[in-house]
Amino acid sequence: MDALEEEEEDEQRVEEKLGGLAVSGDLQDVETKVPVKQDCVPKHSVDMSQLPSSYKTNSPKEKQLLRVVDNFLQQYIHLCPNRKPLFLHPVNECGVEKFVSTTVRPTLLPYMELYDWDGCASFVSDYLVMEPLECPITLPSSLYSPTTTLKHQRGNCFDFTVLLCSMLIGAGYDAYCVQGYATLETCTMDETQELCPLLRKPLETQVPKEEEKKKYRIKPLPDMQSKFELQQEVKKAAAIEASQKDKERDKKEVGNPKHEPLHGLRVHAWVLVLSGKREVAETFFINPFTGNRHNTTDKRFLGIESVWNHRNYWVNMQDCRHGCQDLIFDLGDAVRWEIMLSESNPLQLLPEEEEELFDSDTEREKRMSFDMPPSWVAPIRIPPREFETRYCQGKKVTLYNKAKLEKWAPYLNGNGLVQRLTICAGPDSHTYTSLEPKTGHTMEFYNEARVDGLQKRVETASEMTEYFMGRDDFLYLRHVDFGKQGDETQGIDMNSKPIVQIKECFHRNPEKPADEDVAECIFLITEENIHLTYHLKDKYITASKKLFHKLPQKASKEHKVFMTPETCTTYQAGSFEKGKSLFHLYNLLKELTAKEKRVKEQVQQSEAEVLTILKIRQTEEADIKLSVSIYNRERNEERRRQHEAMESTMKDELLGQKKQDLDYLAPFLIQNGCRDKLNKEQALCVRDDCLTDFKHHLTYKVNLIQARLEKAVEELQKRHLWFQENKNQLSTKEKDDYLFSCSESMFHINVIEQRLNREKQMAPQKYLALEDKLRMDPRLAEHLGYI
Repeated sequence: MDALEEEEEDEQRVEEKLGGLAVSGDLQDVETKVPVKQDCVPKHSVDMSQLPSSYKTNSPKEKQLLRVVDNFLQQYIHLCPNRKPLFLHPVNECGVEKFVSTTVRPTLLPYMELYDWDGCASFVSDYLVMEPLECPITLPSSLYSPTTTLKHQRGNCFDFTVLLCSMLIGAGYDAYCVQGYATLETCTMDETQELCPLLRKPLETQVPKEEEKKKYRIKPLPDMQSKFELQQEVKKAAAIEASQKDKERDKKEVGNPKHEPLHGLRVHAWVLVLSGKREVAETFFINPFTGNRHNTTDKRFLGIESVWNHRNYWVNMQDCRHGCQDLIFDLGDAVRWEIMLSESNPLQLLPEEEEELFDSDTEREKRMSFDMPPSWVAPIRIPPREFETRYCQGKKVTLYNKAKLEKWAPYLNGNGLVQRLTICAGPDSHTYTSLEPKTGHTMEFYNEARVDGLQKRVETASEMTEYFMGRDDFLYLRHVDFGKQGDETQGIDMNSKPIVQIKECFHRNPEKPADEDVAECIFLITEENIHLTYHLKDKYITASKKLFHKLPQKASKEHKVFMTPETCTTYQAGSFEKGKSLFHLYNLLKELTAKEKRVKEQVQQSEAEVLTILKIRQTEEADIKLSVSIYNRERNEERRRQHEAMESTMKDELLGQKKQDLDYLAPFLIQNGCRDKLNKEQALCVRDDCLTDFKHHLTYKVNLIQARLEKAVEELQKRHLWFQENKNQLSTKEKDDYLFSCSESMFHINVIEQRLNREKQMAPQKYLALEDKLRMDPRLAEHLGYI
């Protein structure tokens, strides 16, 4: 009995130690209430044929280590059921379980910049591209080797941390990988609220001047001012300054409220550097995403579950309800940190588990004195060319508060540009964080210039929201949820993301009754359901609803829609009468099925449009050229040369015309056989022939424009007739092309009509002007009675 009581006391002691990190009841409620959406970020593909055998198999010592780790995990789960899981043995790129400590490969790279911690952290943050975790509150299922991470230049926070920790340990630092929790901005590498490092003012350090030693000097007068009063004034000024800062912070928080339902639950990994080695005076954290150094009391980091290096693994026993402010990082303290592989203070085994796992005390001693096997990771190497290029694709863009910092690799730009800082007028001047398709984007459009009235599009890896304005169908919002790329969901394009759900919201249409005007339509693609919610009627607090259960896809392949009383569930607000007839519901279901197909096509077109815009932006960013007005001939060299060439050509043409001295009456003089002097009959013939020819020219020009106008109108009518005959069979893209071509044709027709009217109005005036010119011509004026 005494032994059992001692075991119970030991179990209670360990539970109290390990329970410090237990998530509070409020956070657990938040976790259950807030739906967790998977950010579908697939890992990069790996060619396993090029990897060493240590990546594909486990050595006998590694297998024994995994058994030890499993035993440790069983005790941990049994004694601390409320604690979050530990990151112990995820699979690597070959699908083989590896203990996290053996994934750390200490390496000292042959570059001077990577000998200090800041150079290593800066290189890792610049060289790799961040990928978010598949689920923000759960651990990743895999951990790739640092060599694979370097090869693909991308990874999540754990990939960043393991690589950076390997480099720091190789450089002589006492560094550890940390599994814990952090704020939303830290986990998503959001620095839009931070001040750009280039804009920070350096700390001013005043060096006291050494007083000159003099043999004879006057004794200074005694200071009669009260030191106590000075101290009180300093405290009062500090209190006033602190209160002003608090007021400013409160104003900012009130102006920009942010509600984070997953606060304290977001999983993150970073690096811990302990004091002692490499003249490190104070323990600090390194955020691998940014490469910045942080104090261990920084409020960005909300808790720690465990730490590890290439030699061992420690579980945190301290209370993290107030973040990491009160943590003590003495890993040798068995009360605050539970070590995995150690001869002292081992975890208490359960009696039945001890008999099953270990046959004798000798085997238990072997387990506790188990040495860590060498790392299975191949040597980490970075070629000089890759180290010089540094950034992924040679460029890195970081968004700060009202600023954007761009960095390029040396010799990448022809003009030698390696860094550019853009300061914005406000925080809303920049929205997207990357031009890569799998990251989040916010695009704003001119809705008046678009046929669909699209005003804004917000897209992430798992969802897309579109906002509309001024549409005839009163649609103002469309929200789409996407599934994983491997899910079996309905889709037309195999390259597009599978659609799980589409929700459309509509404004009130006053021409329809409220219980017949749809306010929200949800297409549940995977569940084969359609939800309809109608607008509220006056003096009602509930809205009418309909739920359609579509038949499986076998019936849809036959292009048949079957309707039964169980197919539709209807709720009619404020009415006890039966709903619409079965025939009416059948027609509505048929219409909704066709609409679902159209909406899916529109979503896929939106995805394609996003990729097209990003591609165009990448092209523009890759080849930036200053746009100079064509009227600015001093700076626009090409336009200046064109203008000079045109002026030279015009001068040559004017000189040629003067030399030739063209005569407008020459053809008619030759036609009538006139040479030097004209008689009256010849003068009248020349005048009549010239006027007749000009009249024919004006008539021909008007007829030509009229014929072009009739042809354009006839083509538009044919196109309209074709559209009326085939509009039910056309896709959305073909309809948009038809509307665009009609708009172009109408513009062309309007231009021709204006030209035709102008010619008809100007023809009589031109005719009279020619007649006056003939009367004033010296060769004809004598016979026509004019001077």
